Amino acid sequence: MSGAIDTLFLPFASGDIDPPDEGARFAFLNAAVPPLPGGFASSALACEQGFRPAFLALQRAGFDTVPELDAAEGVFDACLVLAGRHKGENQALVARACALVKPGASIVVCGEKTVGIQPLRKWVGGRVKIAGSLAKHHATVFWFDSPGPEIFAGALETTALVADRFETAPGMFSHTVPDAGSVMLAAHLDHRIKGAVADFGCGWGYLSAEVLEKGNPGSLALFEAHHPSLKAAERNLAPMAGEVKLAANWCDLTSEPVARQFDWIVMNPPFHAGRASEPDIGKAFIAAASKALVPGGRLLMVANRKLPYEQALAQGFRRVEEKEVRDGFKVVEAMR
Repeated sequence: MSGAIDTLFLPFASGDIDPPDEGARFAFLNAAVPPLPGGFASSALACEQGFRPAFLALQRAGFDTVPELDAAEGVFDACLVLAGRHKGENQALVARACALVKPGASIVVCGEKTVGIQPLRKWVGGRVKIAGSLAKHHATVFWFDSPGPEIFAGALETTALVADRFETAPGMFSHTVPDAGSVMLAAHLDHRIKGAVADFGCGWGYLSAEVLEKGNPGSLALFEAHHPSLKAAERNLAPMAGEVKLAANWCDLTSEPVARQFDWIVMNPPFHAGRASEPDIGKAFIAAASKALVPGGRLLMVANRKLPYEQALAQGFRRVEEKEVRDGFKVVEAMR
């Protein structure tokens, strides 16, 4: 991502695109803290970032940032798009960019070569004329004049329906089927899951739905760093919650503390940062769960069998039991 964010601003540094005039506003979708070229004021950017750690980094750097831009069509003078790893999500970002800007305004798109920027450029170029393109830092940036919202509107119709009841979309974890690890963990949920319950890293709500159906929670708190997934979980769970109080928390569990309040926590913690395996994320989830459980509270989690979580579990819990190990996963129950 660092190479792409540097490359995104090359057309402004090279003079191919003019920086924003005084009072102009540029939308920045999937924003990251940018190395702004001379003449480009940070106040000109309206940043959208739905991933909590990146959102917090933008806020700390002083950028105007929201998880989702809520703006009428045609209000921005240009739009910057930082492409990610998901084809459907990238296409939807381009479509949203065209709807957000004034007719004919510049849309500037950048992404690393390893995450599919060339197929995205080809897809856009099959519909509109590409005005220019530059490559540097193993990334490519291209730009075009917005044709208005109609040409790319079909890319916004990306919502999937999993098991005929869960609304998901590209960019969400395992957005076409429930993750195999979560399915394995769900088989261990039962009437013991009661009281104040939390789902750490709830995604679009699969495990929480299983908690509602198989357990007896008095309340269910959702914690998720990916804002679109959290909003989908709220929509998916509302029809089945009944009298169970739901609370949605947009939270980075690796850096934002959670008060000690829960009787049970269930989780299938993420273990990837980009394409690399990063077990420290799961270790941070385990530490957060230990701090958020009341004495005698229990954690029920699933993880990749090879990930080294044993020490983190031993440090945070007084009793740890492997409930099941198969198909590359392990289900663990731990008592605070």
